[in-house]
Amino acid sequence: MFYILYNFKDMKLFNRAVVILMSTACLIFASCKTMALNAVSSGLAGSDKKGVPAKVKPDAPDPMMAFMGEEDPVIVKEVLPTLVKIYEIMHIENPTHQGNTIMCGTLNVMYANLCVQQDADAMTDPRLLDMQVEEYNRAKYHYLKGRDLIFSCFEERWPGFTKAILGSDEEAYKKMAAKITANDVTAAYWACAGFFASFALDPLDSDAIGCLKGHLAILERAAELAPEYSNGSIWDVMCQVYAAAPMDFGGDMDRAVFCYNKAQEVAKGKSAGLYLTYAETFCKPEGDKKAFVDALEKALAIDPKADPSNTLMTVISQKKAKRLMAHLDDYFIDWGDEEDEENSSDFE
Repeated sequence: MFYILYNFKDMKLFNRAVVILMSTACLIFASCKTMALNAVSSGLAGSDKKGVPAKVKPDAPDPMMAFMGEEDPVIVKEVLPTLVKIYEIMHIENPTHQGNTIMCGTLNVMYANLCVQQDADAMTDPRLLDMQVEEYNRAKYHYLKGRDLIFSCFEERWPGFTKAILGSDEEAYKKMAAKITANDVTAAYWACAGFFASFALDPLDSDAIGCLKGHLAILERAAELAPEYSNGSIWDVMCQVYAAAPMDFGGDMDRAVFCYNKAQEVAKGKSAGLYLTYAETFCKPEGDKKAFVDALEKALAIDPKADPSNTLMTVISQKKAKRLMAHLDDYFIDWGDEEDEENSSDFE
């Protein structure tokens, strides 16, 4: 199952609570002028009308530690739906503000993963199958909605962008992907992460499989511009896609291994999510139960408090690792005592 690393630092949702109060008041009374509305949108989005991220001083307090340093994912899940709607209201009021549009798209992708898909993944009871499918469809809807919102900004800048990326003309999609700048890396990452997460939920979608290469071209460009982005997140996504995609549509196991190693190089072995990627991307398909368990144990061994800026991501990853560990029999076949003895000797 496709796994997204969360990086709420990129959200730049608020600097102060009063910003939300101001924006809500503006929307309720619809009395603010365009300049004021743009100012509020920029403040909430953390980027301006053209989608350029605001510059932040290195020593400035980071209000997003309220999210990133949180050990309880439930409280974050409870607030995300409200945030999605706040930004969608702002988008309706100010549809040309690219910074807000990109943030609106990003939040839809985050909501799909954290609030919808993760709960659906936990529905292991066969009696919940219909509900699980319904929730996966909801997740897919929000993943693609997020992608499309972000792509609408790219389309405004570079007419023909969406058609090229969704098409099969290699020259066309590479030409458009090359237009991505360093300021666009965050938007590009979330748009493509949303698309690939959606595809993982429905790998038989013929429309999606035909545009895997275009989205991969965007991520390759983003990795070129910001190889250390978000603790190796871009490399992580590419690793999963290259390993899972059919060869005719961009699959490349050698490239997957390369991307995984690059991600670990950036994360320095401190990302629990990357160990999950290794377990599910390489160990499960190979039927390597020993390596699978070892990877999960490494994920669980990481202290969530060791890096406060990644506490939330570590906790989320470890919850999934525990769930995978509890369902080992669903992924691996026990061939009997003889193989068990061999595996035991391997541990020694």
